[in-house]
Amino acid sequence: MLSIVVYWVGWVIYTHYLHPLAKIPGPFWPSVSRTWLMYRMYKGDLEFHQRSMHHSFEYGPLVRIAPDEVHSSDPKAIPIIYRVQQPLEKTNFYLTFRPMIPGFSLDMFTDDSEKHHTAYRKIVGPVYTLTSMLKNEGALDKTANLFMERLGDFADRNESFDFGLWLEMFAFDNVGAVFFGKQFGFLEESTDYGGYINAVHTALPLNSFVAMAPFWIRPLLLNCGIVIPKIFKAVMAAAGIWETAVRETNMAQERSQDNTAKRNDILSQLLAIEQDKKSGLTIQGVHTEMWAAVTAGAESTAGALRAIFYYLMKHPETMAKLIRDVDTAFENGMLTHPVQYHQAMKLPYLNGVIREATRLFPPFGAPMPRYAPAKGLELSGYHVPAGTKVGMNASVVQYDKELFGEDAYAFRPDRWLESGDRYRAMDKAMLVFGAGTRTCIGKNLSNSEMYKLVPELLHRFSIEMAHDQPWKTRNATFVLQSNVICRFTRR
Repeated sequence: MLSIVVYWVGWVIYTHYLHPLAKIPGPFWPSVSRTWLMYRMYKGDLEFHQRSMHHSFEYGPLVRIAPDEVHSSDPKAIPIIYRVQQPLEKTNFYLTFRPMIPGFSLDMFTDDSEKHHTAYRKIVGPVYTLTSMLKNEGALDKTANLFMERLGDFADRNESFDFGLWLEMFAFDNVGAVFFGKQFGFLEESTDYGGYINAVHTALPLNSFVAMAPFWIRPLLLNCGIVIPKIFKAVMAAAGIWETAVRETNMAQERSQDNTAKRNDILSQLLAIEQDKKSGLTIQGVHTEMWAAVTAGAESTAGALRAIFYYLMKHPETMAKLIRDVDTAFENGMLTHPVQYHQAMKLPYLNGVIREATRLFPPFGAPMPRYAPAKGLELSGYHVPAGTKVGMNASVVQYDKELFGEDAYAFRPDRWLESGDRYRAMDKAMLVFGAGTRTCIGKNLSNSEMYKLVPELLHRFSIEMAHDQPWKTRNATFVLQSNVICRFTRR
């Protein structure tokens, strides 16, 4: 026991006073243990405390958040940490999000090898371009039409409902339509199809908590978590998502042999690449792409949509202005039913609303850590030694007052109506879809869903919160929102 106490005291003295990172400011607890990060992720409020560190407690733009990790809030650090030339390697933070499933191939989010990621992205990247996504715009329109029907049913019954949940069901069915060529059935059956949403919402908090822990203890924490019945059920549901990916891939292979007609869904495009043996894409890689689409493709978009509509409902004057713009666009033919992506992109105020909502509430609410290179990094006047974990959290960077103004904490879409250098500077600081070589490969699908749905819905319905309570949020890497209970009226 004495030896443990001596070791711990020695560790505290070393990490807080003598460690190469000791000169970088920050609270005491994070400087001696990663349990601060673990606790904040357990509580689900990491982004609030990180913002306080940089802004309220005035530790400055570079803060130590663990014995071996620092966080930067300075937008000028983005091209340094997430540089394109000689990019920094991802840390072991991402490894926890790999599923413990036989046959799983590396996906682009958890792949910690920059060399492998670059080669792999060249193979599958063309499938995720905006041009490729818009080949499936008709499938998105069908999902949106069914969504409008379901919302209309609530409006006709004058019934309040969990709009946040339905937005996620909408996003999941869009993933099914675009990736698999058919909706999963969330909207058709008005239910959490396959328990996918519950699986993601249950597994994410555990994975996020474990990802913040020291690497050596993660297997133990994961195994302990699985003993909990609720988490075990979520793990089984996640395994069910993998089985769905494999089953649908096999069915698509059989379909391609029987049908010579060209299909535009992502699965069919990936299978076409896989059939070229020189491509390097394996069938296991296709399975993994489909699994990643289901587990991550819907959550980020649903979070962004919830933020957009929530901020609009909390700022009725902004919503009224946007509705006027949308109505005018329909009247003069700039918008048609169903709204097309290229039409919606031409509405400046719609763009401002979407950019502002995702600035204040980016779906991914954790730092995106990288390892400092062999020569280290120079950040905000400090030398960060080689091997140090260094990252940036969109939920902090996008609140920078020097760049976004003294009202950076306020919802003000008009800031995005500015042109020239200021708009470009703000745009470069937006980390909603990541930065550098590791930008989210699904951003084109997500943007398509947001820009198409928002004007379509606002033109058809008047929407309001069914209560005067704020929403509830929980940072589980993806920030989960709840209590978005709404009432719709047909316009």
